[in-house]
Formats: sequence, structure tokens, C-alpha cells
Amino acid sequence: MSFQLISVDTSVLPTDVLTFYDDNFYRMVEIIAGPAEAKLLEAQGIRSVYSFLNTEDVFHILSIQCSALNNIKKSICFEADDNTFIVKPGCRSNVRYLYQLLSQKHEEHLKKSTRKSKGNKQSQLSQNNDTSLNLSQDSSEVSPTSATHQQHAGKSG
Repeated sequence: MSFQLISVDTSVLPTDVLTFYDDNFYRMVEIIAGPAEAKLLEAQGIRSVYSFLNTEDVFHILSIQCSALNNIKKSICFEADDNTFIVKPGCRSNVRYLYQLLSQKHEEHLKKSTRKSKGNKQSQLSQNNDTSLNLSQDSSEVSPTSATHQQHAGKSG
């Protein structure tokens, strides 16, 4: 599904939306895009955010002659006099908005994960450097003491 991405306010989404699947996913789609759009996704077995984001064209299935899709077609499409179906612009727009929201939420998640990952790596590097520094300090502190101890041991023995 290739839409031109615009900046959208993802705060309308639950923070854990990327983990939604099945009923939670369909309820979220109903709220954001509409009940007919949720039924369209459900009919196709699109059960999660990532399944949705990886689907080329959720409306393509409507071009198939299939009685199981008739109710969905009536909700989402206009039926022309020649019995062809045309997707309502509002439905297409609702799905586009949903796609943009979820895509941007995914991008935000990736950026946040990358920052956390970089922070963890820097923290680990810092800890490793501190440990190395402590080890070198310990060995320098031990050396004179050991040498002094050995000198005393050598004199007394």
C-alpha cells in the first residue's frame, strides 16, 4: 500500500497498538477507520498492525466476484449501473489515514528502540571502561603493596 506519508498525530493511538492482533486490532480499526473498514480487513485475514502494513492493497479483494464479500462491498463501495463497484473516497481515505498513523507509530517505535539500543551500548562501553580502569587501578595499587610485602617477606626470611 503506497501512500504519501504526511505527519500525523499518533497520540490518538494506544501506546501498545503495535502489539494488537485479532479483536483488539479490529476494535482499534473500527474506532480509527470505521466498522466497514474493520470488516474488510477481517475478511482478508489481516489480523495485526504489521499484517496490515505489509498488505499491498486492501481494496483489491473487492474486485473479486464473491458472495461472501457482498455486504462489505455494499458498505465500502458504490455499485455502478453496470454492476461494477467503486470504493467510496471516504473509505479509501479512512484506510489511508489508518495506514499513515500505524506506519508513523512504527517509525517512532524504531527510533525509540534505536535510541535505547545506542544508550545501552554506550552504557555498556562506559561500564566496560570503568571496569578496565578499576582493574588497572587495582593492579597498580596491588603492585607496590605486593612488592613491599615481598620485600618484608624477603628480609624476614
